Amino acid sequence: MLGSKNYLNTLRIDFNHQTIMKNLLFLLTLIFLIGCGGDKDSSKQSEEKKVVAPKKTANQGRVELIEPIPTEPDYVYEIIGNKAVITKYNGSAESFTIPDTIEDVPVTEIRAKAFAGSTTLKSIIIGDNVTVIGRWAFSGCTGLYSIEIPSGVTSIGELAFDNCTNLDSINVGDDNQYYSSEDGVLYDNGKTKIIQCPLGKSGSLTVAKGVSSIDSYAFRSCGKITSVVFGNEIKSIGVGAFYNCVGLNAVTLPESISSIGDMAFYKCTNLSSIAIPANITTIGVQMFGNCSSLRQVNIPEGVISISKGAFFECADLSKITIPSSVRSLGRGAFSRCENLESVTFLGDAPSASPDSFGGSEPTIYFSSGTQGWADTFAGLTAEAVSSE
Repeated sequence: MLGSKNYLNTLRIDFNHQTIMKNLLFLLTLIFLIGCGGDKDSSKQSEEKKVVAPKKTANQGRVELIEPIPTEPDYVYEIIGNKAVITKYNGSAESFTIPDTIEDVPVTEIRAKAFAGSTTLKSIIIGDNVTVIGRWAFSGCTGLYSIEIPSGVTSIGELAFDNCTNLDSINVGDDNQYYSSEDGVLYDNGKTKIIQCPLGKSGSLTVAKGVSSIDSYAFRSCGKITSVVFGNEIKSIGVGAFYNCVGLNAVTLPESISSIGDMAFYKCTNLSSIAIPANITTIGVQMFGNCSSLRQVNIPEGVISISKGAFFECADLSKITIPSSVRSLGRGAFSRCENLESVTFLGDAPSASPDSFGGSEPTIYFSSGTQGWADTFAGLTAEAVSSE
């Protein structure tokens, strides 16, 4: 009996052991299958991600540079009492608008040289509150083609648009009480004075009817102007009015002119002839200096003095007649006129600097019967000629 019980117990243990082994094998198989299925799903998901992933374009991966928003204005200004003044423009934009106000006060002035040398500017709008534009305010703004002067401007400084080589139009608001414009040329309000001819103007220019004076430097460096037609109302031409007008080849000065400033036609290298009006008494300092193409000059009776360097470096001048009214020749009046062959004096010998003809070697001729002459004059040979 006891042996039978032991046998049954052994049989149960074996059966339980087999059952456990079967269950263990089943669990291992199930875990394996689940693991493989997960890998397959993961692979499938990875494959699906590859399919739906967007294709890189040529521009992807590049860093786009975005210009930073400026934290400070492109100009320097001052607040003086209840007004603002633009003192310096530091920007590099092609266009700029001068604001009407800064810090709640009106911008009333553009200081001298404030925009000088701003070569990138092609357009500038002047605020309506501006009353003063300083000297050389826009000098060297070579990109400007036109500019509008608001109605409130009361003062424009000398050479405000100097060296603006492409500027061909200065336009003034109709309601301005101090300035006006015609064909892009700047005049005073009553059109009695030319203030500024823009440097981009070309060809022949006719001065508006009624103009009595040409302001100092009004045509300075207008290199594209070839001729100027004046009316008979012109009385005065200012200092350096046609300075460096290298294209100017013809100018007729009306007899109404009684005053021509120093250096008025300095460096007009294409000017070939000039007739000085009868009312002129002084040929000013370097008035025709460096007019290298000048061949014919008519100096009228009534001129008393020929100033320093008046015809300095007039290389093509070969002969000239000095009227009897002339009493003095300044230093270098005819110096470096390398082709000057003869100078004929119609009156008594004037006072002269020893270097009035420095660098020139003309023969001096004087009318017989006149006074104060010798065998030499200002270091040059002098000869008497018949006055007939």
